[in-house]
Amino acid sequence: MNKSDNENLRAKIAPTDQVQVAAIFDDKHQAETTMQQLTKSTEVDSSQVALIDASDSKLSEKLERESKAIGKSLWNSHLVLGGVGLLIGLIAAFLLVEFGPALTQQNPLFTYIALISPGIFTGLFVAGLAGLRPDRSEIVQTVRHAVRRNKVAIVVNLKKSQSVSDIAEFLNHRAKTVVEAVR
Repeated sequence: MNKSDNENLRAKIAPTDQVQVAAIFDDKHQAETTMQQLTKSTEVDSSQVALIDASDSKLSEKLERESKAIGKSLWNSHLVLGGVGLLIGLIAAFLLVEFGPALTQQNPLFTYIALISPGIFTGLFVAGLAGLRPDRSEIVQTVRHAVRRNKVAIVVNLKKSQSVSDIAEFLNHRAKTVVEAVR
């Protein structure tokens, strides 16, 4: 499996309406021309494409979803995974109190405390790791780095019926760098 075939495996697994493709260009004219060609020769609508340059004050808004949606997702994942951790801790403690060694049967309160706490902690920790979204770092850092160096970026937010590989291939022929990520 070479790098060009699977630049971003997550982008190939995720539904296409959750994928973002960014392309870096040396100048604004080249980026605008590519945007026009992209909307004419593919199914991409102009509303799906955002141009980001060094003077753009809305870089974060063009790269990320609304912060309310991100916050809601973080809250939900912490509640669910924290609850799963609590449940696993309760089940493990119950099994040890009922069928475990004498020490755990004679001290049920301490057994429950000792297993519920790490269960909740582990669930919340996993939710935090999932919320960090390290898979987003590549696209965000690539675009920010390019913009700081006075280059121009095009960000395409795909829809369900559109092919990630077709759009990425189209941009690869015209852009300096192309990256994909799940939104």
